[in-house]
Amino acid sequence: MKKTILKELMWFIIASILAVPLSFVFLMLFKLTSSNPKLNEVEKVFTIQLFMIGWLVMFLCVYIVRIVIKALLKLVGVNDATSGNP
Repeated sequence: MKKTILKELMWFIIASILAVPLSFVFLMLFKLTSSNPKLNEVEKVFTIQLFMIGWLVMFLCVYIVRIVIKALLKLVGVNDATSGNP
């Protein structure tokens, strides 16, 4: 049980870190970032909110991909390399 919790905590941290650069890519793909260096307060708050939404979307995407890959490996019958069972 302890090993499972630690593994999920590790994936949570990895997904959080990966979501940061991916959220910038997410905002650039939709052209939601401003190229103007002078932003008023409303635009600054809006940009931060868009970044947070992008982070959340990318965090969920990383986690969903992880779950799908784990399910596919289980369906194919590949053993978990970290379980220690041959």
